[in-house]
Amino acid sequence: MMTELVLVEGVSDVQLISYYLQNVYEWNYEKTNALGITVLDKYEYIENLSKGENQLVICGVGGNGKFSSFVEKHRINNMIIEKDIASLMVVTDRDEDSDIKIGKRINKALEKITIQSGKWTSNEMTDLFGQKKTVNTFLLIIPAGEYGALERVIINALEDIPEEKELIKYVIGFIDNLKGEIVPELKQTNKSSKATVGTFFSVRYPQNAMRSFGTFVSKIDWSKSDSLKILFMPFRFLGLDKPIDEYI
Repeated sequence: MMTELVLVEGVSDVQLISYYLQNVYEWNYEKTNALGITVLDKYEYIENLSKGENQLVICGVGGNGKFSSFVEKHRINNMIIEKDIASLMVVTDRDEDSDIKIGKRINKALEKITIQSGKWTSNEMTDLFGQKKTVNTFLLIIPAGEYGALERVIINALEDIPEEKELIKYVIGFIDNLKGEIVPELKQTNKSSKATVGTFFSVRYPQNAMRSFGTFVSKIDWSKSDSLKILFMPFRFLGLDKPIDEYI
């Protein structure tokens, strides 16, 4: 039995990752978690999953730049020592930062453990009772190999899925045509990606156009996306022994 913790940026990240884990790796939704973590403000979002005797807690920290404050408010550093946590995984947007800069920012908030991009790392420590324990860590920076955030990941995935690739192609072209004088803000990469994803789902499911992102996530068969399968490969090892020090 193991309990694992995943920290991501926002609600959309939690919903996509949770849905993917449930439908690809057969995790199940749970109402509560063994760590006792609950939301402390309206920006945080938490989902709990289980698979056999293993439990997984996925926490949306409240958005970009909120990782350190979430760790402090929820006493994550103390919890790593006090609770039986087998692993900590952090998923964060690349935006326009380098892997090194992102890694330094995340590690600065973590006191007893270190985390590395792209590979599982074993951290040895002593718990409150003086017993040796191991906490494995993994930093997943998205998207892989290009600037952007979760929206870029979703666009890449939709381009992989046979049933969706034609529509996303047209939507990308439509957004590109608006980048001139009509909507100059769309020249910014992240805003363009957000507009592309929002437009795609609104057109694909017009009856749900005014609903939340979570409504749309469950309607796409993400298992058909090769790029998402590769990017999300580290999730395969949740609930299992980790390939320590192997790049994934």
